[in-house]
Amino acid sequence: MSLPHNPRPAARRARPIAVAVLLACTAAALNGAVDFAHGQAGTTERVYVANQAAASVSVIDAASGTVVETIDLTQLGFDPNSRPHHTAVDPDGRHWYVSLIGGGNVLRFNADNELVSRAPFETPGLLTIDPSSDRLYVGRSMMAVNPPQRIGEIDRDDMTVEELDVFFPRPHALTIDPATNRIFTASLVENRFAVVEGGTEALELVDIDGPPHTLVQFALSPDGRHLVATTQLTGKLLVFDATTPELAVVAEVDVGTQPWHPVFSPSGDRVYFGAKDDDAVVVVETEGWSVVTRITAPGIVEPHGSAVTADGRYLFVSNRNLKGTYAPTGPVENNADVGTVVKIDTRTLEVVQTIEVGTYPAGISLGVVSTSSPTGSRQGPTVR
Repeated sequence: MSLPHNPRPAARRARPIAVAVLLACTAAALNGAVDFAHGQAGTTERVYVANQAAASVSVIDAASGTVVETIDLTQLGFDPNSRPHHTAVDPDGRHWYVSLIGGGNVLRFNADNELVSRAPFETPGLLTIDPSSDRLYVGRSMMAVNPPQRIGEIDRDDMTVEELDVFFPRPHALTIDPATNRIFTASLVENRFAVVEGGTEALELVDIDGPPHTLVQFALSPDGRHLVATTQLTGKLLVFDATTPELAVVAEVDVGTQPWHPVFSPSGDRVYFGAKDDDAVVVVETEGWSVVTRITAPGIVEPHGSAVTADGRYLFVSNRNLKGTYAPTGPVENNADVGTVVKIDTRTLEVVQTIEVGTYPAGISLGVVSTSSPTGSRQGPTVR
């Protein structure tokens, strides 16, 4: 189903020189040409974790697993119920973003973790950055019962917002294919997703067969051949052929109870994600689309977000621990007040660190920053 939109002026799209540089940097990172996680060339990787019930964001050094800073959003004037949900990082690492479900904003921070600007948006949820332009896209939160049937397009330079119609209720899952300039977003209540063409905003609706799935989140393979989606109600990983206009389903993998945010390895040979209600991290091999293993450990409790280092060596998974299954190392009144991020060695598929963060860690992302940044350790971590 095709729904035309009025095209925007071409001048609002990407700057050619900047785009070339960003794509080159992105390709180098994905191919492991620079070992960012271990600080070569004056850079390091940081993990940004939105602690949804703590109104905070934990910033973790990927190499050491150290919490280098915890940003308390209430100290920046936001409500304790602002509910930070997801994060995203610019390709050059100079800025990062967090969506506030209750705060009704997407915030922009610099690499020194200073708030520099914001974009108002009703019940923002997942975020995805277009590395080939200056655009940041935002969906709606799962907690929003009847949000507008639109996603947001934010100009990262000035944080102005446009809303793009998708014509179905509760758009949530969200990712982008920068090579083809297509934005993918899916409904939480219909077996339907939209493919929006950036720039023209032309839209195609794709229907999915079967019982109600509730698509949670998308991920696109590094080569752009496959789009995968996790499904909350049917416990599947759906695999779509992203090279064809009809986006046909080419595989359905049974993966467990409530699979959440997926991420591809940089080489594209695996997909990682948490099965939230199974307290397990699932590893799917893309050659044949089968489950390789299910990783369990004391720190893997209600896993939510996933992110992998640029060299593919380490996987980070945030864990809600809202039932208090994980027992923190220090004294607390309620175990559920402490969430975790586990660091998994992708060679051995074992948890090598369990990092304690704030209450209800949700969305998580990785980005490259300069090691010359003066960001300090305002709050120390507990690392196992």
